[in-house]
Amino acid sequence: MILVIAFNQNAPRAKPQWWQHLKGLQKLLGLVAFVGVLLIMINPEFLALGLLGDTAFFDMLVLALTLQMHLLVVRVWQRCVAMVTRGARSLGIPSPGLCYLLALSACFLAGVASSLQRAFQRSSSSL
Repeated sequence: MILVIAFNQNAPRAKPQWWQHLKGLQKLLGLVAFVGVLLIMINPEFLALGLLGDTAFFDMLVLALTLQMHLLVVRVWQRCVAMVTRGARSLGIPSPGLCYLLALSACFLAGVASSLQRAFQRSSSSL
């Protein structure tokens, strides 16, 4: 531990540390996760068997992995949409007239969908 601190003090600090990019809630959750890791290292059965139960611990692990994968997929999807949009705009697609037509038809379709939903709710509540 002392060697790691000594090497870090002598290292040039050209870029900011990774924890400076984190916001308040991320730092808090990181601290809670670090404390949890320490508790598991001290006594592996503390969280896995004693406090939460074995299946709850596994479910929390699966939930964390699922959320991480979901965020990754959402980020990839947003980047793909941004690239397609940027490419289409560089080609001049859609034109201003088409943008206006799409916006107008979106408003019309939203109104139609709302009307259909209300009609369906009225018919299903009368049954």
